[in-house]
Amino acid sequence: MGRVVLNRFLLLLAGLLSLIPAFMAVAGCYVSYLHPSRQPALHWLGHLLPILLMLNLVILLLWCWRRSSWAVVPIVALLNCIPYLTSIFNWPVGKTAPPERKVTVVSYNIRNEISKNILLGGQAFARFIEEQEADIVCLQEFPAGGAVREGLIVELTKLLPYYRIASQKPGSLIVALFSRYPIVEMQPVLFPDESGNISVWADLDLGGVKIRVFNNHLQTTSVNQNRVKPSFNLGSTYEQIVRLKRVVEKNGVIRARQADAVRREIDRSPYPVIVCGDFNTPPSSYSYRVIKGRLRDSFRVAGKGYGYSYRYLRKLFRIDFVLYDPSVFRSTNYFSPELEYSDHKPIVATFDFTTDSASSLFLK
Repeated sequence: MGRVVLNRFLLLLAGLLSLIPAFMAVAGCYVSYLHPSRQPALHWLGHLLPILLMLNLVILLLWCWRRSSWAVVPIVALLNCIPYLTSIFNWPVGKTAPPERKVTVVSYNIRNEISKNILLGGQAFARFIEEQEADIVCLQEFPAGGAVREGLIVELTKLLPYYRIASQKPGSLIVALFSRYPIVEMQPVLFPDESGNISVWADLDLGGVKIRVFNNHLQTTSVNQNRVKPSFNLGSTYEQIVRLKRVVEKNGVIRARQADAVRREIDRSPYPVIVCGDFNTPPSSYSYRVIKGRLRDSFRVAGKGYGYSYRYLRKLFRIDFVLYDPSVFRSTNYFSPELEYSDHKPIVATFDFTTDSASSLFLK
């Protein structure tokens, strides 16, 4: 009799404990509606969402093995996280009609190191761009100077003759935009915080048709620079954890303010927009939700399978995006190959923009 009571108590305790990762996962899916400047610690749930979802899946399998009604707890959590799951897993249903008038956009954080062999690296990267038949290329962490920079410019302008390069100030991070079409104007997005990161917008003339392209490189998380190195010195390990927490939360607030600034510029745009770049944050974040707004994510429309863009940290995170105005553009293809040049993967998104609504908007 006592053993039966103990088993029931342990089962109840396990069920109650399974509520904790379930609530954490649901909170992680909706924390993007809270600005990181308010309760910044809660935004860790968004960063840890892949781990929380895997934990809930394991708990679900265990409850199913036990044939317990407690299985409903992780099921409810996973169902509430479907919007996030569709941002990292996608498989289009049916065939996509080919574009009538195609434009292919590439976004890539090249991490300031195309190759140690400068000439070969520039040529190899340009060959990749040519193979993708790219029309617009948005690069982040473009080289600051020297032969690497010049080699890239020489090779890429053979394919895409128009280009602009920008940074917030000398010594800060650089973005570059190369285009098959004339660049009418380019302006920086003014960030409210002192930061080496930068976003710009550029108006392109596609044969009498104007669009505005945003190239973004938002504030980094600084996780790699502040990795915790566990040791037998518990005091040292604790200090590393506290420092990592403080840095990630501070940068999250900076990135959110940058996202607010980008969103304001998107809303002011007189032309249809394509928004590219390294957001340094996953789809569960405030910054992604704010910038995306009513735009569409090319991966969620045309991507296939599991989507990630950061090659390290167990390939758990998709932090590079190409978003677009769905009233004008139609996403027809999404491609993100593994390249050795960077810790990021390039994003190659193809669009069709020959529609009746496009004609009326482009000719403003």
